[in-house]
Amino acid sequence: MKLRRIEVRDFRKLGHVVIADLADGLNVVVGDNEAGKSTLLAALRAVLFERHRVGGNVAASMQPYGQTVRPQVWLEFERDGVSWKLHKAFCQKQEAELEGGGGRWTGDAVEERLAEMFGFTPPGRGESKPDEHHGVFGLLWVEQGTSHQALGVGAGRDHLAAALEREVGQVTGGERGRLLLAAAEARKAAFWDKRNNPRDAFKALAVDLEAAREQRTTIQQQLAAYESKVARLATLQEILNRHRRDDSLRVAEARLVAAQKAAAVVAQYQGALRTAEIALEGARLRHEAAVGRLAAREKARTELERTKRDFDAAGANLAEAQGQLARLELAAGIADSRSRAAESAVREADSVVQRIEQAAVRRQARETAARLAQQLAAAEAADQARLRAEAIIVAAALTPQDLKQLEGLERAADQARLRLEAASARVTLLPEGEHVVQIEGSDDLVEPELVLSRDTTLVLQGYGRIHIQPGGGIGELVRASDEAHQALVRALQRLGQTDLTVARLALQRIADARSEERIHTQALSGLAPKGLDALRQELARSLLLAGTGDTEDAAGLGDVDAARSKAAEARRLFETLAAEAAQANVALEAVRRDIAILAERARVAAHAHQRLRDELGAAREAAPDQALEGDALTCRLARTEAEANWATARDAVAAADPEATTLAVERAIQAEKAIREDIDRTERERRDLDVELRALGKDGLGEELETLNGRIELLEARLKTTTLEAEAARLLADTLAEAQRETKEKWLAPVRERSAPYLRLIQNESSIVLSEGSFEIERLVRNGVSEPFAGLSVGAREQIAVITRLALADILREGGQESCIVLDDALVNTDEGRLERMHLVLHKAAQRQQILILTCRERDFLQLGAPIRRI
Repeated sequence: MKLRRIEVRDFRKLGHVVIADLADGLNVVVGDNEAGKSTLLAALRAVLFERHRVGGNVAASMQPYGQTVRPQVWLEFERDGVSWKLHKAFCQKQEAELEGGGGRWTGDAVEERLAEMFGFTPPGRGESKPDEHHGVFGLLWVEQGTSHQALGVGAGRDHLAAALEREVGQVTGGERGRLLLAAAEARKAAFWDKRNNPRDAFKALAVDLEAAREQRTTIQQQLAAYESKVARLATLQEILNRHRRDDSLRVAEARLVAAQKAAAVVAQYQGALRTAEIALEGARLRHEAAVGRLAAREKARTELERTKRDFDAAGANLAEAQGQLARLELAAGIADSRSRAAESAVREADSVVQRIEQAAVRRQARETAARLAQQLAAAEAADQARLRAEAIIVAAALTPQDLKQLEGLERAADQARLRLEAASARVTLLPEGEHVVQIEGSDDLVEPELVLSRDTTLVLQGYGRIHIQPGGGIGELVRASDEAHQALVRALQRLGQTDLTVARLALQRIADARSEERIHTQALSGLAPKGLDALRQELARSLLLAGTGDTEDAAGLGDVDAARSKAAEARRLFETLAAEAAQANVALEAVRRDIAILAERARVAAHAHQRLRDELGAAREAAPDQALEGDALTCRLARTEAEANWATARDAVAAADPEATTLAVERAIQAEKAIREDIDRTERERRDLDVELRALGKDGLGEELETLNGRIELLEARLKTTTLEAEAARLLADTLAEAQRETKEKWLAPVRERSAPYLRLIQNESSIVLSEGSFEIERLVRNGVSEPFAGLSVGAREQIAVITRLALADILREGGQESCIVLDDALVNTDEGRLERMHLVLHKAAQRQQILILTCRERDFLQLGAPIRRI
């Protein structure tokens, strides 16, 4: 099949699109993103494979968003040299029509005829699916974003198999070979699943045998457990008998009583030791307090002597600083007087320099003001001229484009008038004597020569009337002439012009004003680069400088350099004397600060000395020094006696060994408890085992074990026989499958042969390996290295999938299943270099196949050499 023309109306986002004159080879359809390229492919699928009566969500998805319209698709194609026309309308007024080969079909017969022609299975009530209902078109029409995925052979598998068999013959045994393999596989499937694991009755037999063996093992374990429990019962009874013989519980209780008595004695010794420790701690605290009080008294005496020395030293330092202050005050007064005299001389010299400089500035300002006044006058004149030109430009509402439009309207009016005059009737009046001619309904006499463009009746005096009717079509020319003239009049009125000549003169005035405005703007920029206001301000500043101060001349005041030199010498002298005065004042201030600090130190020392003397006196009245020394001696003796009592109690406790006594008590308690619990636990376990063994018995388990042994022997024999049968079935199926795999190379040889020329253009020494059953791409062999298809990059998978589809299309065409190939943005992941090579691949395939490329990347396919149509 070769597509010739596709027309779509009101289908999803496509309002009305026509793709016509499709060539036999390459065809490129270009459209921006969201322009509807993929929608065009969807419409193409719908017209061939969707039932025209389809409803529900399928029909709703064909309509534009938010609209209720009638999606329609027209398709013209050729098949076996015969032209066909197909039309389908969906949703509303559903319709289907097929015409070609001398026949015409409508309604449901169209779907049946299309399915018969192209060998696909029509969908049921729902939407058609490419892998189920589109036949080989599901393989060769590639949707956007799927070109790098699996081929999706689907329903086209049978067509491919038939084409390959016609080409390579019955290399796999033909139909009989397939039936034999299917029968062997069915026989194998009765015993084994796809992973060669047992299934159904074969599996159930093995499961039954395993269950019987497990049950036997359980019973054997139960018998072993029974015998173990009997032995455990005897062991428990022996343990109880040993406890009774040894009277172990009574012995443990006696040991506990003895250990507790020893612990009571140790507790008494420990109580005496704690009492001695408390007494020792009290004596130690009292002794330390007495020693502390005696030390504090000694410290107070020492501190009093220190403060007396500090007070005396502070008084001596203060007196020395006061003498130094008097000497520094005299020196600072002399330095300040000399500094003030030097400062007065500096001010006098600076005044002379300032008067000379101001006189020079006023003279220069007067000269500058005169120059700026002339410059300002010229700038203001240029500005006024510029403003007049700008006023002309702003007031004008006419542009060169407006004039061009008026000239166009005038030409249109002249052409319409000339066409009207050419079609109008010309009448020349030659009255005799004084006879006159009038137009009916008018009192005016007519000119000797008339040009009539409308039906007119002339009144001929002395003769009658004559009716003149111009030729056909004159009314349209009159109307066109009137409309052109009115359009010109309206344009002139809108622009405020009376005629085109006046408009041209006005536009020339505007051009002259623009030229003048540029000239004056340049002049103004040269005269006042910062603007008129800045120039006026500069003039005002010059006038202000020229008019301030007295009018004395700088020449009469002397040389400014000499005045400046004299002022600089006076300033240096002043700075030297000022520095000396400042140093004297700094030294004076430092001594004053030192005196203040020394006075404060003397005051603080006096206060501290008096405070300590008062405190020491009060303390001695409360407790004389001799009383403190006697108390400290008494406390030391009491502490010595308490230490001796504590040592005696400590030795008594150590001799009693309290840790060993405590451990002995704990051990006796744990031993008594453990023996009692062991006797109770053993007695309970013995009773429970006795009851359990009486209830369990032994005879029933033995009989059940014998029965199971017989059943296991029978199952083992049956399983052995069935296993032999299953292994034979698997061997037969695997052998036939292996034989079929051995012919795979010959079976798929046409695919390798058709794809090899294409592969050589992008990758030398490579081949494509397909799955024998599904025809999907399994791997790519490059330079002897086999790579899984899924492990290739996205771009490589895309290129290999396109080449494989081209090769399969060649095989189908030679098998009588020719079909157009449609690629919707199928090479988006291909780099620039590989894309050039893929263009060569497409050109080679287009020598035998029709290929329709839908793309949004027009630049990538401009050099493809194929006709380009745009949506």
